[in-house]
Amino acid sequence: MARGGNKLTKLKSSVLKKWQSFSKLGRSNANAIAAANHSSDDEENDSKHLYPVYVGKSRRRYLISSTVADHPLFRELTDRSGGADIVTVGCEVVMFEHLLWMLENADPEPESLDELVEFYAY
Repeated sequence: MARGGNKLTKLKSSVLKKWQSFSKLGRSNANAIAAANHSSDDEENDSKHLYPVYVGKSRRRYLISSTVADHPLFRELTDRSGGADIVTVGCEVVMFEHLLWMLENADPEPESLDELVEFYAY
């Protein structure tokens, strides 16, 4: 088990480095990320079918689509993070952005969900 954890740590580190350099080039996730700031009202978000999610220790706010919110991987991450009234995700912000990209561009296989949850969670 220690070997598998070490591989996941190395993979996570590699993904973080690549994603950070990629995210500097600009982002365009029209379906998943509508905004990452606090300028929108929650009532306005509901009318557009976007839902606020707070990510990481910094509690960065994202507005996600119902497609992302309903995905089994996303639901498992939020279940692990707890929080009854506020939807939170316990993972690094950069990893969350990678997760959103992956959910939009490459739907993960159901049999790998447990492994992916371990990868993205704190």
